[in-house]
Amino acid sequence: MGLPFDAVIHHFSDKDQNEHIHDHPFSFTTHILKGSYVEKIYEILADGTYISSIHHRKEGTSHFVSAYIIHEIIELPEGECFTLIRPYEKEKETCFYRFEDGKVFKRQWNQRKFREII
Repeated sequence: MGLPFDAVIHHFSDKDQNEHIHDHPFSFTTHILKGSYVEKIYEILADGTYISSIHHRKEGTSHFVSAYIIHEIIELPEGECFTLIRPYEKEKETCFYRFEDGKVFKRQWNQRKFREII
């Protein structure tokens, strides 16, 4: 017997590693089932610079995540975390990002080279 909606159980067992700052191909709602995670969210400004903020997503909470949110998991306070993700329709291709020396670099999931965002 399946669920009456699309859902994925996601198990985080380690923080994101180098070059894993990313967005997603679809927006989704995430429900934190067990544990918690700390994510860093990046916002690219019109002039090509960026700002970032830290968010602790705690057990028992739910959050909408836009496909255009750029983020990385930077900490698992309990050592691991289980979430239930309810995805929406695909909106775009996944991209990976690097933030170095005040500059932003981006590549699509199927590309090898990062390009500077101007």
